[in-house]
Amino acid sequence: MKGIIFRGLEELVVKTHDITVWEKLMEKHAPAERVYVSAKNYPDDELFALAQEVAVVVDKPLSDILRTFGEFLFAYLTQKHGEILVQFEDFSSLIMGIDTVIHAEVAKLYHEPNLPQIHCEKIDERNILMFYRSNRKLCFCAEGLINGAASYYQMNISIDHQKCMHEGEQECTLLLTFEEKEHGKINR
Repeated sequence: MKGIIFRGLEELVVKTHDITVWEKLMEKHAPAERVYVSAKNYPDDELFALAQEVAVVVDKPLSDILRTFGEFLFAYLTQKHGEILVQFEDFSSLIMGIDTVIHAEVAKLYHEPNLPQIHCEKIDERNILMFYRSNRKLCFCAEGLINGAASYYQMNISIDHQKCMHEGEQECTLLLTFEEKEHGKINR
């Protein structure tokens, strides 16, 4: 897992709790003196252990923590790499461009990013069917990223997680249903 993901989790924990909570998590689940560098790779198990411990601390299911983290992560990554978003005119084009544009850009920025496989089919102007596959099974984080994107583009969204790798499926199937919020588009 890339360090930028760990840095995002750190920022979320510090913003919602405080630095001492993050330091305790690090003492328990990371090697001594660990400092996450955005472009470096770190063991996936470290991220999962940190996220699981956050779930224990806030007494919520890990799936909820990963969704919250994904939503926060979208805004965090937008701050770091917002130039990627200028290629998309709206929410739908961003979702349809995850694998072909966003993941291609990530591969240019970060060596060996180990990205999920995502394929999207546009059903109509308000519905996209997303197929998600990853050894990491971070589909709940993907849901949060989608919610973050919807918020960025000021869209109302519902996600129907129809099939899930956590239930033995080969891939997750998510039906995204969305519409523009009533107050209209925003200027970015």
